[in-house]
Amino acid sequence: MKTKTSAAFFLLFLWITPFAMQGQTKETVLKLKDCIDYSLKNNPNSTIYANNVELAQQQKNEALAGYLPQINGSVAFDDNLKRQVTILPAGIFGPQETHLQFGSQYSTNASVQLDQTIYDQTVFYATAASKAGTAIADLQLLQNNENLIYNTTVAYYQVLIYSEQAKLLLQNEKKYTELLNVLKLQYERGVAKKIDYDRVKVSMNNITSQKTVLETNRQLALNRLKNAMGMDLTQPLLVEDSLNYNTQMSMPATLTFDANNRLDYKIQEKNLVIQDLDVKRKKAAFFPVLSGYARYGGQAYSNQFDMAFDSWFDYSSVGLKLSVPIFSGLRRYSQLEESKLNYANAQENMKLSINNFQLQYQNSTTQLLSSYTNLNNNKENLDLAKDVFESTSLQYQKGTASLSDFLNSDYAYKEAQSNYITSLLNFLSGRLDYEKSQGTLSTYIKQL
Repeated sequence: MKTKTSAAFFLLFLWITPFAMQGQTKETVLKLKDCIDYSLKNNPNSTIYANNVELAQQQKNEALAGYLPQINGSVAFDDNLKRQVTILPAGIFGPQETHLQFGSQYSTNASVQLDQTIYDQTVFYATAASKAGTAIADLQLLQNNENLIYNTTVAYYQVLIYSEQAKLLLQNEKKYTELLNVLKLQYERGVAKKIDYDRVKVSMNNITSQKTVLETNRQLALNRLKNAMGMDLTQPLLVEDSLNYNTQMSMPATLTFDANNRLDYKIQEKNLVIQDLDVKRKKAAFFPVLSGYARYGGQAYSNQFDMAFDSWFDYSSVGLKLSVPIFSGLRRYSQLEESKLNYANAQENMKLSINNFQLQYQNSTTQLLSSYTNLNNNKENLDLAKDVFESTSLQYQKGTASLSDFLNSDYAYKEAQSNYITSLLNFLSGRLDYEKSQGTLSTYIKQL
């Protein structure tokens, strides 16, 4: 009984193992969102810009330190090899002048001092600028994510285009295979001419060559997609090879432009704020700086080294320090004028950027409308050319159409396929450029 049970488990194991292995080796097919998620997590640029955010936060903390107490300690040990001589005039301690040496051979001074800035306008504006710098780092991280989304999507669409082209080639190959089989039978029976069979065979061979080239181009496109995602080029990658026409082939609901949606516009706004704060900081350099301090320490003196640290005398003090800038050789004035000019240039650059943003939007809108119209026309022409080709092919097989009619319809069908593929890629790229010019690329991708 025990032997039969063991044999049954062994057979069950042999039956289950192939299915388990199949589940382990099955590769996951990635959709566009999966590729984008992988890119955002694994592309080296994501790590770089995340580090820049942390760097900006540390710079902000560094700027805030200007308003926090600063505590420093110091210890000094002196060996007065030859002490300074002080000369007292004659008549004080006698008829002759007196030579005296004050101090001890060895002296030690240890102290701790706390400094606190009370009023310094430059520190205030530097702190405000660091906050704006932190906001810029956050925006640049989002901008990097947008660039990764754009580059990954463009590479993904290129793979999809080759997949669509491969489907059309497979349809052509199927039709020519059927036609060649019919022509072969007709040729063997003496109904068809050998030249007709050879001409169709040439077209069939061309399709086979196109498939080889297409597969090579698709593999290159997959490598570009892996590079955009930050994936190892040796790692296998399978992507979904179908298009969702309801979402990816549709026009945007509204065609309006708002520069405030663009991350590069927001970054320039923050840079303009930083430049304005820099002007104010340079002006603040003309104002006094008030600070306070508290010091506590101790001193030890002796003429013998072995007793140099035996007797200590402590001391303490508190005070205020007012530093008033009077004249710096026109250095502060020149720095202020330079900052004003940089701020003026930043304002003009902002105007140029707004015009460029508007230009990009107008061009992308025009391109999108044109590519959408061409896509619909070429899709309709493709369907018509396919119907004509299939009808002519059937008529040719029945002998009611000439080979020239068949080849003409075949040429028109292939040209319609090529035009459709081109217009499809143009529309997909145009939609991405439009959404990027709007600053809504991330939102658009989430809807796919």
